[in-house]
Amino acid sequence: MMQSLSPSRVLVPLGLAVCLSLFGDLTLYAVLVTQLDEVGLSLAAVGVMLGVNRLVRIPGNPLAGVLFDRWGRRRLFIVGMLLGVLSTASYGLVRGFWPFLVSRLAWGIAWTLINVGGMAMVLDVSTRSSRGRLAGLYNAWMWAGFALGPLVGGFLVDIVGFRLAMLTCAGLTAIGLAVAVVALPETARSANGDTQGKLRPTLSLRRCLDDARWRGRNLLHADHSLATVLWLFLITQFAGDGVVLSTISLLLQQRFGQRVALGSLALGVASASGALLGLRSLLASTVGPLAGYLSDAHAGRWPVIVGSLVVGIAGFGLLSFATSGGAVVLGVALGAVSGGAALATLTAQVGDLAPPGRKGMMMGAYATAGDVGSMAGPFLAYALLLVADLRWVYLLCTFTFLVGLWLIWRSRGVQFCKSTPES
Repeated sequence: MMQSLSPSRVLVPLGLAVCLSLFGDLTLYAVLVTQLDEVGLSLAAVGVMLGVNRLVRIPGNPLAGVLFDRWGRRRLFIVGMLLGVLSTASYGLVRGFWPFLVSRLAWGIAWTLINVGGMAMVLDVSTRSSRGRLAGLYNAWMWAGFALGPLVGGFLVDIVGFRLAMLTCAGLTAIGLAVAVVALPETARSANGDTQGKLRPTLSLRRCLDDARWRGRNLLHADHSLATVLWLFLITQFAGDGVVLSTISLLLQQRFGQRVALGSLALGVASASGALLGLRSLLASTVGPLAGYLSDAHAGRWPVIVGSLVVGIAGFGLLSFATSGGAVVLGVALGAVSGGAALATLTAQVGDLAPPGRKGMMMGAYATAGDVGSMAGPFLAYALLLVADLRWVYLLCTFTFLVGLWLIWRSRGVQFCKSTPES
């Protein structure tokens, strides 16, 4: 068996690469609605472009999970980073609905490989007693991308224009690709006793997929807590990465006009939305490791998850009726605390339930649940905006979090504390 890898040996290059890969995508969420003439899109097309990348990931995540279990993590992760560079650069080079759509689909494939591979690597180097903390630290790198991406991208768009800003983001993603190529080790053989690379390739891909579907159905039927976790991840991603990420610039534009006053500062909508999304991600990156640590050693997973939903309800309720810049900032901050705690703890909980040798498959299912939610967010939000005010979209998010609390309450008869042996 290969010697176990140090978590820091993996998390530092992995986290930096993931962080830098997000700059282009997150910049689009901050500014695309304000750049319609530049890219040749209509307002209705914005919801499509901000959600279609997740559409391709829904069937792609389970397939990627099987491939990561079969072929290892590193090479497919690097392929995802390379595709991320190309798709981000294309945002600054193409114009019109169909070319832009192809670019977003390419990014969807890229993020499937980056996201599923990254989470599988975290599970490879963690144990039950450290999984919440390590998942929180990994997510802190991801949240750093969520923070810096729209912040840097929004200011770049205001200063140098949309196209040059996108090409600059592609260059930053290329730096992340270089880091992964040079410094990121393979983790699958270390986690599975070096048997993965020798045994799995002898199976046909079709047999691997059939086996994954069979095992996945059995796990969901046998362990209701796993199904609950997947539903909760769908709900939190729908509200956070789906609705908030795609509507924050529209919220500022509708309630404050083209210039937003934040204290003594008056910022353009692109810069202000980038700053708010940056604040959201910064808070989430701070909360995530703390919530993961609490779920590892003290409170347990489920109390932390319940707390994250309660805070999220307060945040979306505030955003629904906020009329001042301070109220909007507070609503975004509460949502950030909710999202950071939920993401770290739900990821750790899935890792606790993942059987040995099937971590990639489990992360594929988990990522699919999140992508269903985050994809539905922009589509549903912009569809509802045709007939209702934006406040009703945020009230819908509040209702989904209440549904999440009901799911947990409904499952109280199930033994939530059931766990797999430490791996």
